[in-house]
Amino acid sequence: MELSDLQGGIHSPKDFLDRPVSQELILELLNHAVWAPNDGLREPWRFIFADNRNGKLMQGLQEHAPAYLLVLVKEEADHHKREEDFAAVCCLIQNFRLLAHEQGLGVRSTLHDWMYDRSRAETFGVLGNERIAAVLDLGYGAEQPEGKAEMAEPQLQFELL
Repeated sequence: MELSDLQGGIHSPKDFLDRPVSQELILELLNHAVWAPNDGLREPWRFIFADNRNGKLMQGLQEHAPAYLLVLVKEEADHHKREEDFAAVCCLIQNFRLLAHEQGLGVRSTLHDWMYDRSRAETFGVLGNERIAAVLDLGYGAEQPEGKAEMAEPQLQFELL
């Protein structure tokens, strides 16, 4: 598969099948996704995998999904490092989405108000020097998109200096 073949071909599923997501698969995908740019080769991320077999883990916080991956980023005191680390985590999330797509695994990346509540985040194991960058809802999509969606060509703009 060529990345250029994707052109809008990665969709976030609206609904997931009631099919478990393997922790081993997530670990394998993460081992490849961590090849994200970062000055000094810092690895400012940590992950919390939550299997939702009992259905109540994220009830009221997230839409239902078979599993969730909390993507955490370290909060450096140095503003420059903090911004760079967050950018690297965003790259990692995109790498993960691409790799998951190859395996037929759907990923919804979500941001919710509860993520910024320190006491709520701590209940999930988030440390004092970390914050939740995103929660990834994971599962196999109930609907598989047919073919490539027709999308307008992006209109890129740039200026020469």
